[in-house]
Amino acid sequence: MIQGKVYFVGAGPGDLDLITVKGLRLLQKADVVIFDRLVNPFLLMETSPEAKLVYCGKQPCKHTLRQEDIQKELLIHAKKGLTVVRLKGGDPSVFGRVGEEAELCAQHLIKYEIIPGITSGSAASMYAGVPVTHRKLSGSFATVTGHTCTKDGKPAVNWSSLAKAVDTIVFYMGMKHLPTISNELIHHGRSKDTPILLVQWGTYSKQRTVEGTLATIVAKAELAQIQNPAIILVGEVVKLRAKLNWFDQRPLSGRGMLIPTATDFCEEVSQLKEQGADVYAYPFLSQAIQMNHRDQLVLTRLFEDEHINTICLLTYQDYLEFFEYIDLSGINMDSLQTCTFICCDHTTRVHLSEAGFNTYQVSAMNVERITEALLPAQIQIAEPLRGSL
Repeated sequence: MIQGKVYFVGAGPGDLDLITVKGLRLLQKADVVIFDRLVNPFLLMETSPEAKLVYCGKQPCKHTLRQEDIQKELLIHAKKGLTVVRLKGGDPSVFGRVGEEAELCAQHLIKYEIIPGITSGSAASMYAGVPVTHRKLSGSFATVTGHTCTKDGKPAVNWSSLAKAVDTIVFYMGMKHLPTISNELIHHGRSKDTPILLVQWGTYSKQRTVEGTLATIVAKAELAQIQNPAIILVGEVVKLRAKLNWFDQRPLSGRGMLIPTATDFCEEVSQLKEQGADVYAYPFLSQAIQMNHRDQLVLTRLFEDEHINTICLLTYQDYLEFFEYIDLSGINMDSLQTCTFICCDHTTRVHLSEAGFNTYQVSAMNVERITEALLPAQIQIAEPLRGSL
């Protein structure tokens, strides 16, 4: 019997360009893709439209698939002779449970490979302007899960050793336990003035950062409403952010833009990305509205995880086809109410405005004009999306 193979692929931390060349190639040839919530959903547009996509997103107290079910999916499809990609956010070997899933494959004599990815701890830190090591400030770092807990509900960490052993500490998914983390580090010898940085949705345009000290960070995090997914970076290297912050200072930082693909906008997409936006060139425009499972799933995940806040509808026909597509997809129209629309004709603007949408009209699909149109709105979103407190 022909047996398939499982590839455990690291998708990177969020920025679409941070997946490895090998990981992208395997994604494109997969028969089945089992993917996590922290995978950028637009990566799935690289899969074959015929590929089976299985979402196993996990949120606190809300698991789409239990771990045992995920493992069953791996076995079922591989035993059918299919190529399975288990797509994990970041690096699968860093708190990605790849060890136990690969062990299961080994037990059932299923071939597998593990393709490392860029982990969020170092990537999100650097996108926030902070390297985890520095010749003068940090010669060592540790990565710690803030999610695994002891019976008393606190992170399972040897605080005494951790506080003194390394210069820089990176906690993954630890926002729920931020008060415990700061208190325990102070209690076990770290100065209350030790710099600390929180990075939410690292490497996405909507990345948010909050900077403080072990003594002040809990209050600042509550004020900014920082939640997972986020990393917590502790150490003197955080001071470098003032000099090295490069990512969230661009004009369109904080913008997740959905644009039609009926016309070739490759150059404009590239320019919008250079201005700081995440751009999703999505094929909702066609001569006849059609929808396959992949495209519907991608669009649903983009809206449900709030990756989109700007939608470009350049013509009235774009407007008609977009809303027909949204209606067919089953996406809740309420999820569009917080979006800003960009259009190029008066009729479209009138219809959008009458429907209560925030709309800007530009004369053409011109990056400079779009940026200028969005600048007033950028002032409103800049602080909650990318500002430090």
